[in-house]
Amino acid sequence: MKYAACEKCAKSVGTINIFGNILMILLKAYLGVVGRSKGMIADAIHSCADLLATIVMIIGMRISGKKANEEYPYGYGKAEYVVAVIIYIFLFVIAIYLIYDGIRAILEGREIVPCFSAFWGGIFSIAINELMFRQTLCVGTQINSPSMIAKAWESRSDVYSSIAVVIGILGAKLGFHWMDPLAAVAVGLIILKICVEYIKDSLLNLMDRAPDEELLEQVSKSLARVKNIRGVRKIYAREVGNMPEFEIELDVPEDMTVAQGEGVKREAERVVIRQMENGAKVLVRLCTVTGGSYENS
Repeated sequence: MKYAACEKCAKSVGTINIFGNILMILLKAYLGVVGRSKGMIADAIHSCADLLATIVMIIGMRISGKKANEEYPYGYGKAEYVVAVIIYIFLFVIAIYLIYDGIRAILEGREIVPCFSAFWGGIFSIAINELMFRQTLCVGTQINSPSMIAKAWESRSDVYSSIAVVIGILGAKLGFHWMDPLAAVAVGLIILKICVEYIKDSLLNLMDRAPDEELLEQVSKSLARVKNIRGVRKIYAREVGNMPEFEIELDVPEDMTVAQGEGVKREAERVVIRQMENGAKVLVRLCTVTGGSYENS
């Protein structure tokens, strides 16, 4: 990790998110009911989704961290993408309900006048969720965890939803009673957008989507500079949890000895791993001009 303190921070992020979301649920639910704010109640439901997402994230990271075995020789890395999909499908359903309930309240012309206690609850929610977002995103980026990054952006969506709630409460206090349920609709739309984007991203990674072409080109150029490598024939790569996997075919001289070939493989592995902040799994095949090849053990 980038700093020594990052490891300690990574271990605490799950606990902080759980207690932070429990606090948000209790506060928003209480202030939403007492303060008569439909938007704040919707935000409390959103925080319930946050709590569930955190629990599922922790379970997913524990599963993906298991070592490979005979039953799963490639490990459990893809479990994180499955967890991310579960998180966002659940949030998708929540978003649909919030949009439906908010639109119904507007069409029925309900006169909703929240009190200022709900307003201050929204301000507090913005601050707490922004802090949780920054910590979770930092840790998720450091360890390259898809489910943790997904959880971080889910926390950022809670910031946006709380901003919408605050605006809705102020509008309702000024006599625009439809603005509070409209804030609930806005919360739902924000969640819906994030869900669609990240479900798509997780599903593509489950189907072994290749990394950016720029990264593959960078790796290829670095390998081409290694001694005794005449050319890079093929590079296949895919994301598996928090560590990418590479399969590489390299052209080498025909007269190369086995010992020299093993040295080229080790150097090629080091070159690829240096390109990745969190390391990588690398399989190297050496191919001669005549088409012969031997594979990394």
